[in-house]
Amino acid sequence: MGVVQATTLWAMAQSYHWFFAEEEAKQRSFLERYGRPTQAQRMEAYTWMAPTYDSSVETLEKGIADHYRKHVFQDASGDILEVAVGTGRIFNFLRASEVRSFMGVDLNEAMLAEARKKLGDLPFEAKVILGDGHALPFPEKSFDTVIGSMCLCAMEDPGQALAEMLRVCRPHGKVLLVEPGVARFAPTRWAQRHLGLVPNPTHEWEYGYRDDNDVYALLESCQHLKVNRVQVRGMGNWYLVWAQRSE
Repeated sequence: MGVVQATTLWAMAQSYHWFFAEEEAKQRSFLERYGRPTQAQRMEAYTWMAPTYDSSVETLEKGIADHYRKHVFQDASGDILEVAVGTGRIFNFLRASEVRSFMGVDLNEAMLAEARKKLGDLPFEAKVILGDGHALPFPEKSFDTVIGSMCLCAMEDPGQALAEMLRVCRPHGKVLLVEPGVARFAPTRWAQRHLGLVPNPTHEWEYGYRDDNDVYALLESCQHLKVNRVQVRGMGNWYLVWAQRSE
């Protein structure tokens, strides 16, 4: 059976590459010329997208990311920090949680301006500020729950960002993540890469965040992070994470 599946995948890949040969050549040419976007370039893209960001992604995220957010972030409680809060797309998913206070941080002021428009409607104290996820402007052990919704995929150094999230989390506090990334199962990862699906060579330019993080590797490399549960969704490329600070 394994041989049959491998042969089928190989045949699909050959057909795919033949059919999309011209598009793949364009992508290679683009990357050879421009490479990966810098953080400054990605921030420029987010600034441009900010005023219409919610309406642009609503249909796409409604059946995927929003469903995962609702499932994970219902477990948030106490004093909450969201890193890479963006336009505040998770606010509605916290309404049923036991939230004492909410703080959101983002590196893009235009996205924060959109988030601030929503704060007055929330049933809990909430604030969003400009800040860098690689060096959060808070003392250690400041929050009961630290949230990241498509957060690490938007960071230049996702390992450092995760370490910072853990630093500001209180002992035994929660770290809740919804993150896209490469598939953990090796055959699936190979097939998706060979088909040019994940990672997508131009994804970071088009959407502002990368799709090639190895989420499991990030979790395993973070000291003092105790992973309680990971659910893998989609085609193996979405990770729902329930973790905590172990000390």
